[in-house]
Amino acid sequence: MPTIKRILFPTSCSEKSKKAFEYTLAIARRFGAKVDVLHICEPNMDILVPGILRHQLMQEQKQVAQRMLKNWLNEFDLKQVVVRQEVELGYAKEMIAIYANKQKALDLVIIGTKDRSNSFKKIIWGTIISKTIEEVATVPVLVVPKGIVFQEIKNIAYITPVDATWRPVYPQVEQIAADFKSALYVTHLPQAKDKGLENENHVILEDYGSALHAFAYNKNLHLLVTVASVRSTFQKILQYSKAQKMAFETLIP
Repeated sequence: MPTIKRILFPTSCSEKSKKAFEYTLAIARRFGAKVDVLHICEPNMDILVPGILRHQLMQEQKQVAQRMLKNWLNEFDLKQVVVRQEVELGYAKEMIAIYANKQKALDLVIIGTKDRSNSFKKIIWGTIISKTIEEVATVPVLVVPKGIVFQEIKNIAYITPVDATWRPVYPQVEQIAADFKSALYVTHLPQAKDKGLENENHVILEDYGSALHAFAYNKNLHLLVTVASVRSTFQKILQYSKAQKMAFETLIP
């Protein structure tokens, strides 16, 4: 029995979000899953606005956002997919994770990346994706690179350190592969010393860059899976996690 029954898709309702949503719809159809489409409406009023007027303005802003989301969804073929529209007031980098963590029957979050050519937008949306990866505690987060078109997921790689931390999560990854009826490769990175692990389904590579890209190409990978590590605030400020790097630097969901 497939485990993906309900998907969350956060969107800015932009033109560039469309491919990621089409990818989401394809997965939803594949599993017969329902989709919550979430648009976060950021408050745009002055902090000095009186309380009663502030509440009224926020409700009006939310209504405008609801109409925008409805119009955006009207551009898609939603046959065979149950879609629920959700609009929340707040800031996307916080609200996506808050919304996801409150849901009791959510199985997957799918979020699209933005255009790499626009540095400012990349920083803003990269922060949103980073926070979502780090803060969503209960379900997997699937990051869809810009422009990716859904292909049947036949080959999956589980990217993990060579130490024993890969084992506790393996049954869940194995279930994901079973859901998609996919081959599964456990890929240990980076610069692993324990060559005794290597076999036809356990592969050791040298880095998260060229070696991973070459392996993905040779194995025709359609999905990369990894686990976001728990990091301190100081670590989060200094650098991206390996999960975040993989999300930003590869062209594979």
